[in-house]
Amino acid sequence: MAGTGAVALVTLILIGTPAKAGDYVVAQCAPGLNAGTEARFSSSSNHFKGIQECGRNAPGVQIRHQLAAGETGTVHRRFGAWVWTAPPGTVISGGSTRSRLENANGVSGYLVVSPDTGNSAVTENQNDGNQHLSAIPAGRWRYFVARLECTAPNEGDRCVGAASDAHTYVKQIRLRLTDLSSPVLSVGGSLLEGGVRRGRQTLGLIASDQGAGLKSTRITVNGVQAAGEDLGSSCHPLPGALTSSLSPCPKGIGKVYTLDTAAPPFRHGNNKVEICVFDYAQTGMPNFDCESRQVLVDSLCPASPVGGGKKLRARFAGSGKRFARLKFGTATIIRGRLGDGNGNPIVGAQVCVQVRTDAPNRRFKLLATTATNSDGHFSYKLKRGASRKIRVVYRDGSFQMSRSLRLKVKGTSTLRVSRHRTRPLKRVRFFGKIPGPHAAGRVVVVYGTVPGAKKRFLVRRAKTNAVGRWRAAYSFTPVPAKTRFVFWAVVPNQNGYPYTQGRSAARYIRVRP
Repeated sequence: MAGTGAVALVTLILIGTPAKAGDYVVAQCAPGLNAGTEARFSSSSNHFKGIQECGRNAPGVQIRHQLAAGETGTVHRRFGAWVWTAPPGTVISGGSTRSRLENANGVSGYLVVSPDTGNSAVTENQNDGNQHLSAIPAGRWRYFVARLECTAPNEGDRCVGAASDAHTYVKQIRLRLTDLSSPVLSVGGSLLEGGVRRGRQTLGLIASDQGAGLKSTRITVNGVQAAGEDLGSSCHPLPGALTSSLSPCPKGIGKVYTLDTAAPPFRHGNNKVEICVFDYAQTGMPNFDCESRQVLVDSLCPASPVGGGKKLRARFAGSGKRFARLKFGTATIIRGRLGDGNGNPIVGAQVCVQVRTDAPNRRFKLLATTATNSDGHFSYKLKRGASRKIRVVYRDGSFQMSRSLRLKVKGTSTLRVSRHRTRPLKRVRFFGKIPGPHAAGRVVVVYGTVPGAKKRFLVRRAKTNAVGRWRAAYSFTPVPAKTRFVFWAVVPNQNGYPYTQGRSAARYIRVRP
């Protein structure tokens, strides 16, 4: 850093923001704010003494010149300096200070900013003993320095004379720092362990920042904040949106949060969880680091108010099996029992009944909940409907167990005929409807026969419309005598249709010659 004779005074700009990052302003040796200083003193001669007096009526951060008995002067370029150093990951990008500089016997004071490498810039060198408000120019400076130095030797290469009046005083320092470094984040916890998550889960984070430090954490679930905290009270705040420290906030944090996946903003199914940490910024955008995860949550079954269940049994009533076939329109009952690890009954526990229709893109939904009685038994009546997969579920916090059941239901169709008596070559119409869901575009086959005959014949193959209705027409060939025919409609097995093969009730038509 050169002396005042070698460097011209630069054009002063009060505040600069050269980087796209967050800024913060540090107050140093500010009596009205009770702010001290983090500057470090160094010297190349014991003739310079550094003093800190940041009280209301004190000169501030000081450098004074003094000679010991018998000494006559100070060697050229010897100095004393107070240095403010931007923390790693930051730069001094602007600011201001008040200073009083006094020259005596070639010893003079000046203020300077300096980068890590390259040229320094003098910001103040008016050695008139008066107070001046000096601006720190915009830039990317590593150091702000207040110096007192033998800059103008008066005898050879020495500043000869006591020079006791020479001094550098600075106070009311405002340093604007720009943070160029982003935090580093790592995450973990049971919530992020993969698989299906249920109930209360932990989410841990460890983060560090070498710049201003860490200001806040934020955890969002599906775009809604679910946890986090503001560490601003730990960032040495001062009135007027200032801070008293060059590196104000904690350098590292470790936090563990507990989140309930059964409560909003979590939802059943896939959830986007984003964990972010932010560093400190009073203006501009703070630096941050985020981790995003997809978390699969099963919150379909509410947690039971009674825990301890370890053994779960569920069967269809009557057969005692976990598979049943039913006629269309028939209801059935599920029975089961919940016990602890030793088989003792769990009384008053909540058991969920979940169901999924055997149709494309259908998911399990919560059908009902039921409670166990004094023997640990429970039951639930399934209403009539399509073929289904059933899950009986018990959840205790994050622990869950379930039993699967399968119900197959025969399909059916209504069947009507346009006439019950007819002659050959006269058209007869058949009508019907099959149940939903997914009843559109399904095949229905109409068969006929003569009572007592061993063979059936194909009448027509029809297709349902958007609401499951169908129609077909048929003309009889000549018959030798009055004949009674029987007809029925078959709904065959069809991919995506949640019923197994079934048939309608029979309809009769008399045909005379």
